[in-house]
Amino acid sequence: FRRELYGKRPCTQFMNADPIRVDHSMPVHELGQLLGRAEHRHLVDGFVITENGRYLGIGSSQALMGLITEMQIRAARYANPLTQLPGNVPINEHIDRLLANDVACVACYCDLDHFKPYNDCYGYRKGDQIIQTLAAILIRHCDPRQDFIGHIGGDDFILLLQSPDWEARCHAILDDFDDELPGFVAEEHLMQGGYFAEDRRGKHIFHALPALSIGALPIEPSLFQSHHEVSSAVGNAKKEAKKI
Repeated sequence: FRRELYGKRPCTQFMNADPIRVDHSMPVHELGQLLGRAEHRHLVDGFVITENGRYLGIGSSQALMGLITEMQIRAARYANPLTQLPGNVPINEHIDRLLANDVACVACYCDLDHFKPYNDCYGYRKGDQIIQTLAAILIRHCDPRQDFIGHIGGDDFILLLQSPDWEARCHAILDDFDDELPGFVAEEHLMQGGYFAEDRRGKHIFHALPALSIGALPIEPSLFQSHHEVSSAVGNAKKEAKKI
């Protein structure tokens, strides 16, 4: 009897006078967290989407949950199995998205020096632990609201930093890695600054301890057309960093 009983009554009798309002630029995961903390009625009512304070449309919780599930499945499909960080496909997509939206950033290629001989000497389990520790350090020093962390593979990572203090963050990452390294090498090797092991030709030589190099390259969208060009340029920056 809804129409018969309420047809001539004001809609304010039924409306939610204080709905959840979100700007269209809010990241999906933040909106999901916001609705998760809200009262149950907001899950049923949905939310109002605005742009610069003006009404843009209505969003439903059901559609949002479907989108979040789809994003999680996609993220899991392309995530690195060791660190669960985004792999090459989402890295490339993120770079292209920044370029398409004319968003400047700093691309940082993180690479471990002398890692292969360490892996051969200490075993892949120890090597995996160093890679996971490096991933945790990167996550700790990046702002998830502005920065992107990708795991290219092996001991190679890429950061796409929009944080204005990106250089200080890189120095903090280098310092933290140096602080963590003693936990992964024998004390005698730490005292010597390295160890003797066979190289690829079977020759017994001295290898330095693993170290972290970061090649940083400011990315201006007007100078790059695609992720291919960015990848090549930041790869050169990494080579320069490894010379130091």
